[in-house]
Amino acid sequence: MGALKMLRHQTVTKLVIAGAMLLALTSGTPVAQAEDDKDRQIRELRERLERLEQMIGAKAGALPTPAVAPAPGALAGAAEAPQSISDRVRSIEEAIKAVPLLSTMKDWNFGGHVAVSYNYNFRDPKSQNNSLRLFDDKANQFDINQAELYVEKPTTEASPIGFGVDVLFGRDAKKVHSLGLGISSSEDPTKTEPFDLTQAYVTYKVPFGKGIDLKGGKMVTLHGAEVIRRTGNFNISRSMAFSYAIPFTHTGVMATYPFTDWLSTTLGIVNGWDNTDDNNRGKSFHGAATVTPPFLKDFTLTLGGTWGAEQVSNAFDPTRDINRNGPKRGLIDLIATYKPIAPLTLTLNYDYGRQEEAFVDGGPSAVWHAVAAYAVYDITDRISVGVRGEYFRDQDGFRLPGATPGTKLEVWETTLTGRYKLFDHLFASVEYRHDEAKDNKLVFDRHDGTQNANSQNTIQGELIYQF
Repeated sequence: MGALKMLRHQTVTKLVIAGAMLLALTSGTPVAQAEDDKDRQIRELRERLERLEQMIGAKAGALPTPAVAPAPGALAGAAEAPQSISDRVRSIEEAIKAVPLLSTMKDWNFGGHVAVSYNYNFRDPKSQNNSLRLFDDKANQFDINQAELYVEKPTTEASPIGFGVDVLFGRDAKKVHSLGLGISSSEDPTKTEPFDLTQAYVTYKVPFGKGIDLKGGKMVTLHGAEVIRRTGNFNISRSMAFSYAIPFTHTGVMATYPFTDWLSTTLGIVNGWDNTDDNNRGKSFHGAATVTPPFLKDFTLTLGGTWGAEQVSNAFDPTRDINRNGPKRGLIDLIATYKPIAPLTLTLNYDYGRQEEAFVDGGPSAVWHAVAAYAVYDITDRISVGVRGEYFRDQDGFRLPGATPGTKLEVWETTLTGRYKLFDHLFASVEYRHDEAKDNKLVFDRHDGTQNANSQNTIQGELIYQF
């Protein structure tokens, strides 16, 4: 018994000495500040845990806890020790699993954003139009660009079935409407709807090799360095390459397979360009290959393409029937991304397109080229700057608005953008852009209402709240 008391005394003495040393080490200001930050983080986590418990109708200590046998020698009827944070989290997880709907949704991802902007054209055009712009086509006004909501469930080996739904509201929704879901801008620009079901698809991971990811439904295109979702772009305005060189969405089926750690391919059959309802009896092939070479760190190269009938069946002749042998549209899309240093991202995008029988049945083909280069630099974790330069050559006046059919139109633009992270989910951007047509082509509007300028300058600001 005396040996036991002596052992306890030595243990207590060691603990007192260790505590004194710890107190001496933490008396310095920097360490004390670190401890204050740690205490604050722990307090915030406890508060979030309490809110979560309230959301599911449970309070600390009210949820069932795992049965634990009393320690040998414990007094009968002693009060239970308070639950630890890990026990409380485990109890919440058990409570969620007990609810069928919540258990089903545990792998789902929810999100969205709201984007608003103001655009000013220095020419103050009477038409209030920004020529050759698709998404920011209205000048000198405030605008609701996007309000987006999405939900998706990714596929895994444990849960091979997934899906995705992406709903878009606002001015941008009018521009990306596909044929067959509402009224698209190509059908009637005066009656377009500020709503778009941008994506709605089902996925399945086939247990073959490294897993084949199948996707069927409506989905965004594989092509282009920019995307429909504004939070995926750095610049406020969209490039002409994104607006006029490539499609926005496809409806059909696709399969993706990672052959190696550095090569992944996607192939599919779709209705065509932005067609939920096919406008002819032909189908298009759609695909891309992505390479991340192991010998070049932080470099990605994607080569994609689309090929198939895209002309309307009765575009020139009501009796005409376009089938798989009809005039085809082809697209080659190349995207290269490289991060030479951590804060700098460089991107290059090139598109080549060709449409057979572009203007008349049996007539000549039309060709277009677009190249866009991007550089984005993160000055701090809150401030970033970026520049974009691009060139669009509509060789036969087939793709750019305002171009004369059969006549070449070449346009270039330079965009400077700055972004500031106001809060965790709120971003503010400001942008200056200069557009100019080569060979003094007069395609931009003036203040007097005439279209006799070969350039335009705009500035705009944007706020995006992401959740």
